[in-house]
Amino acid sequence: MKHLGDRVLCFLKKIVKMTSQKLLKATEEKLKEAWPEEEARALAYWVVEELFGLDKMQCLLNVSVAVPDEQVKEWQNALERLLNREPVQYVFSCAYFYGRKFRVTPSVLIPRPETEELVRWILDENADKKGLKVLDIGTGSGCIPISLSLERPDMRVSAVDISSQALKIARDNAQTLRASVEFFERDILARSFPGSSYDIVVSNPPYVRVAEKEEMDEHVLEHEPHLALFVEDDTPLLFYRRIAALARKDLVSGGKLYFEINEAFAQETVQLMEELGFEELEVRTDMQGKDRMVRGKKK
Repeated sequence: MKHLGDRVLCFLKKIVKMTSQKLLKATEEKLKEAWPEEEARALAYWVVEELFGLDKMQCLLNVSVAVPDEQVKEWQNALERLLNREPVQYVFSCAYFYGRKFRVTPSVLIPRPETEELVRWILDENADKKGLKVLDIGTGSGCIPISLSLERPDMRVSAVDISSQALKIARDNAQTLRASVEFFERDILARSFPGSSYDIVVSNPPYVRVAEKEEMDEHVLEHEPHLALFVEDDTPLLFYRRIAALARKDLVSGGKLYFEINEAFAQETVQLMEELGFEELEVRTDMQGKDRMVRGKKK
């Protein structure tokens, strides 16, 4: 009995007790060494919730927290990676998209809020159509096709990516979230679509010019996959031209092509799609007022 008591006492000595606000404040103060105040605060909430299961309300209520040594080590490791400007989504291997938690690694881009707006546009504009056949090009984490499939189980959704590592992540996400999506590995610049008679083709392809690197955040440049980000300065619409040409062939009559775009090339993208036989073209802005999406319909 005495031996058991000693073991319990030894374990208790390894537990740090503090309040949730103290834990949050300590995290935020450390992160300010590398991040602006507002971002440091947001990251601190993320760290505290992911590691200790404390949401914002629990932090505000200043609940008591018991933190074992192992969690202290995890906390220190997470802070070190964040102080090196590693994206928090890669630190915790997860990102949130359309209300769901997706696994992400440096093999895939971190899903962005503006891409959620693209998904919302597709869902809203096609709400009255059932059984649509959909193809996503350059799927990455699978956030677009998985979200479409889960929001509209009647859709038949497929997705393509050149990266086998990205496809592994996408398939894992589809399995975890129980989405019905068929994935294909192929270089869309060299090969055709995996099928035909699609009602919708959607893509968020590489669109950042190499010349724009200087304007990008350091943590994006150093950690996110360049294969999924950049195009050469002299061919900024390389993927758009190729995908639109294939879509013209493999979309059904009246089928729709949706792109996420570089705001600097909205009108050029529209002109390209017009030249390739698309009509009813529309450009939409994102929540920051930037031209970010375009849609066209096959004649």
